[in-house]
Amino acid sequence: MKDNIKTRCDKNFTRWRGGDVSRLESFTDAVFAIAITLLVVSHDVPKNFYEFKSVLWGFIGFGITFMILVFIWFANFKFHRRYGLEDGITISLNSLFIFLVLFFIYPLKFLAQVLINRGILSQGFGIDFNIGFSGGFEYYDIFIIYGAGGFAIWFVITLMYLHAYNKREILDLDNKELEITKDEILENFIVCIVILTSIMLAIFKIGPWPGLIYLFIGPLIFLIFYLRDNILRKK
Repeated sequence: MKDNIKTRCDKNFTRWRGGDVSRLESFTDAVFAIAITLLVVSHDVPKNFYEFKSVLWGFIGFGITFMILVFIWFANFKFHRRYGLEDGITISLNSLFIFLVLFFIYPLKFLAQVLINRGILSQGFGIDFNIGFSGGFEYYDIFIIYGAGGFAIWFVITLMYLHAYNKREILDLDNKELEITKDEILENFIVCIVILTSIMLAIFKIGPWPGLIYLFIGPLIFLIFYLRDNILRKK
């Protein structure tokens, strides 16, 4: 398959080395399809208008968790398209990655049900609908579990990019591609640090910060890259 830079979403990377969709990518896509199915598997066909309304409101939480899954899939997709690696280390790391995605889907689904459907829509806005969950929950415990899954996924992605960087001579990466690869490693490392911080805040039960700290991922990445570029420019 010809690499046409004008038709792909990653125009900064000089060349995509991934050719036709490999069996490794197909396997990964199949797992993501299963994960998305697990997100909605509890929704039966509504038997009355109240159940129909509950399903509609519940799809707000599903939509947010679906976007998170797409974001994780996109990170994996770009890696395979950029480097086209299919060696033993890549297969092992990718297998661990898709295993973690299947583990992560349950805390992600629970988080959507509890925080989005129950906490925000039901209690925050007073919307009356069946959220599909009853009973109490431990706010800090769910963020420990959620953080463990999220950290593991992004740490594996970081390891995959580190592996690609170690293969830079074989892959014949140019300066621009090397820079993007190093940026991806740093960016994913920052995400891992934020998630670890969230876990620590949850362990010590420090206010609402285990959840709120995720809002700082984007600004923190921007700040660190801005400071790094200014320091390099001065040198």
